Amino acid sequence: MKERTKQLFKGFLFSLIISVAASCIYFAATQKDIDYSHVISPIMEGVFFLNIIVFIMSLPSLFLVNPLYWRNLPVRLLLYFSGPVIFIITTVCLKLQPSYKVVYLITGVVFLIVHSVFYYLTVKKRA
Repeated sequence: MKERTKQLFKGFLFSLIISVAASCIYFAATQKDIDYSHVISPIMEGVFFLNIIVFIMSLPSLFLVNPLYWRNLPVRLLLYFSGPVIFIITTVCLKLQPSYKVVYLITGVVFLIVHSVFYYLTVKKRA
C-alpha cells in the first residue's frame, strides 16, 4: 500500500509541474498583450486545484494492492484509469470558455500520461 501511495503522489507532483508549465506556455502563446507577472500565480493556483481534483478521482487505483483486483485486467484498467478519463470526458462535455477548456484538457491529459507511465513501470516491475 505504501508503494502505491508514494507512486500516486509522485505522479501528482510530476503532473502538477508539467501541467503548470504547459498551461503557462499555452497562455503565453495565445495572450500576447497581457502582463504575465500578474497572471502566472492564478494559473498555477487553478492548475493546482485541477490536479487535486484528478488526484482524488484517481484514488480508486489504491484498491489495486488487492491481488485479486490486480490479476483481473479489466478491473485493473478500470480502477487505474477511470478517474483521469472521466475528468477528460467531463471537460469535453462542459460548456466552458475555449481557453479554460484547453487548460482543463491540458491538466487531464498530462495527468493521464504521467499516470500511464507509472502504470507501465508497475506492470514492468511485476512481470
